[in-house]
Amino acid sequence: MPDKDKIVIADDMDTVLMLEEILLKKTGYEIVKAKTGTEALKKIQSEKPRIALLDLIMPEMSGDAICRFIKNSGELKHIKVVIITSHGKPEDKERALRSGCDYFLTKPVNSRELLDIVNKDLQGK
Repeated sequence: MPDKDKIVIADDMDTVLMLEEILLKKTGYEIVKAKTGTEALKKIQSEKPRIALLDLIMPEMSGDAICRFIKNSGELKHIKVVIITSHGKPEDKERALRSGCDYFLTKPVNSRELLDIVNKDLQGK
């Protein structure tokens, strides 16, 4: 039986990680958490998730830098990347989209919107 599909969620705020984990547990995915950009990238490389939720601004490495790495990596580029930021400024969205992310969300994350993204990915398997 294949491994359970995984989602890596990366944010430097424990509250955000906890809320996203609670919301996403309902999807049936295995949730892997990271608190820094470097930790997120290591977990993405080792766990090979279907989806990565990345905070734009994190210690050590930003979400858009991780996204660029993923999208330029032959073995990782299939991973769907959702960049999330607490700043809804146009330049943040532009920065995220330039990195190649599949989706861009602002905090507080709309639960329905996030679940729609995840469920859309599940259906596209």
